[in-house]
Amino acid sequence: MTQPDTMKFTLIQPPFDKMPARRLCAHRGFSTIAPENGMAAFGAAVALGASEIEFDLWWTKDGEIVSIHDPTLDRVSDGSGNVWEHTLAELRELDFGAKKGPHFKGTRIVRFEDILAKFSRQVIMNIHVKDLATDARAGGGEWDEAVLRKVIGLIDDYDARRHVYFMAVPDALHRQLARLAPDIPRCQGEGFWKDGGDIVDHAIANGCSMVQLFKPNFTQATIDRAHASGIRCNVFWSDDPDEARRFLDMGIDTILTNDYQPIAAATGLN
Repeated sequence: MTQPDTMKFTLIQPPFDKMPARRLCAHRGFSTIAPENGMAAFGAAVALGASEIEFDLWWTKDGEIVSIHDPTLDRVSDGSGNVWEHTLAELRELDFGAKKGPHFKGTRIVRFEDILAKFSRQVIMNIHVKDLATDARAGGGEWDEAVLRKVIGLIDDYDARRHVYFMAVPDALHRQLARLAPDIPRCQGEGFWKDGGDIVDHAIANGCSMVQLFKPNFTQATIDRAHASGIRCNVFWSDDPDEARRFLDMGIDTILTNDYQPIAAATGLN
């Protein structure tokens, strides 16, 4: 029987709260083989079975939301300067692939909406909301509220609210995210806090359900204390199979990796 032309087949991943905590997260996509934070890297990870991808969001001069790790353009493109000093049109003139290799020459910057349009509900998205004050001693950290509302609005436009979580560092940004989207889970990132607290303290204070530990700045006691408080533990990062297995033995729930396929094969996780 011929299927109607209008019939679509979409792979739907279980929502965040129904997924096993123990899994891999393709950090910036399968970024050892394709330009980080790019569609090729995300697509490769998802095609190989990744149940979670991680990416970073910044804003542009004209209020668009794009995926790039650094605040500056120099490392991953042929441009220079800060992301937010450029309009989206200006950023789209830059090459974000040639530095990875000749096959990726001509790769353009990715908008948050591009990621959602291609992968919404097919994968859990660990969304690192970048900020200008990751060192919490500098204070601040909030986004322009209109732009952050746009981030949340896009998540809703693509029916992805149950398939995403936010990762952030500053307390002020966590308070802002909790106020604007209280039902979207949040992960506490590593910072340098002027109150002397640590990542678990701040996760508890900020109502986070996860911490993203930064090697080597944690111990078994850190993991145990987080779990005792009902907080899951991500670790950034491991590309070494033996190390990844040690992290799992310590009780780490989710391992971020740049080298998705070898770590998936070594751990049996996806």
